[in-house]
Amino acid sequence: MKANKGLNIKRLEPSRLSEVVELADRIFKPKDGSMGANFPILFSKKNARNILVIEEDNKIVSMVGVYYAYAQIFTSRIKVVFMGAVCTDENYRGKGYATRLTYEAAQIALKNDAALMMIHGDNDIYRNFGAVDAGTYFTIEIKPTQNSYSHKLKIATESDLKKMAIWHSKEPVRFIRSFANFKIFHKVGHAWDGHAKTFIGDKVYITVVEKEKTYHCIEFAGDPNEVAALIQNFVNEYGKLTVHLNLGNKDCISRLLLEIPQQRQFYGTMRVLDKFKLLDQLKDYLDESISGTDKGMLNVKLSNFDDSDFTKIVFGSAEGLPQFTHEIFPVPLPDYHGMDYI
Repeated sequence: MKANKGLNIKRLEPSRLSEVVELADRIFKPKDGSMGANFPILFSKKNARNILVIEEDNKIVSMVGVYYAYAQIFTSRIKVVFMGAVCTDENYRGKGYATRLTYEAAQIALKNDAALMMIHGDNDIYRNFGAVDAGTYFTIEIKPTQNSYSHKLKIATESDLKKMAIWHSKEPVRFIRSFANFKIFHKVGHAWDGHAKTFIGDKVYITVVEKEKTYHCIEFAGDPNEVAALIQNFVNEYGKLTVHLNLGNKDCISRLLLEIPQQRQFYGTMRVLDKFKLLDQLKDYLDESISGTDKGMLNVKLSNFDDSDFTKIVFGSAEGLPQFTHEIFPVPLPDYHGMDYI
């Protein structure tokens, strides 16, 4: 990765959070609220030092939002770095600041043992950095029916959060989320750049976002049969719903809802930062999937690919890179365009 010689990139001081929020608001122009209010975990004093900035003329003129999380993939846990809210003041563009910040964020992430970077965006900066369209996700479209279900629609309240956290913790493919973050997300009511509502049943919850007059179920947890019932109840009351799935829950939920899933690409780009670090973090998952001898041969074969093609092979890609025949690929990934979105 390129070095950032001659450029003073700084970690954000918590006392200057309002400056980066003001910059992000000016560039992204959120339809309601502010970037700070909509993404309080990213723009928090606790996370401030992960945000990287460039200062010129005694003011912050460019920034990259960085947040670390763990993705649970069945028996393995990988460290992921999210990157978003990348922006530069209009008067300071054309100097390569966003590019420099992207590479610096990756270098720091590697030192922090992050194996995978997931980026909100797809442009020349990220492509030149080596980020690609990768990740295997699906959607199914649910329409109203004449069937009636016993599950009533109930908006989740703060008193439901402990149950929700427990159900979420049992999902096989998910981002690890603290109870404190559950409370923050519930209070904000914002996910994937839209208004979010969570509906709860006896053993399940679903989170629905309205984007451009279309409903999307971007997260659910709990008993699969009740998930399907609660989704159908929502559809019968509110109208058509697009349900977003990952490889870990696709087959069960689509079967229960009697719909054939359609593959979609990741809404952004991603790059494996260190393929050997990722394989090490996926060790338990790989051990359960293939024998030790086969895994050794697989590691040798994968080592011949650069990080970008490796990313496509391991997580799948809509860009058409041929997949290995091993049943372990593509590896499931949770989608951060949900409650964990930054």
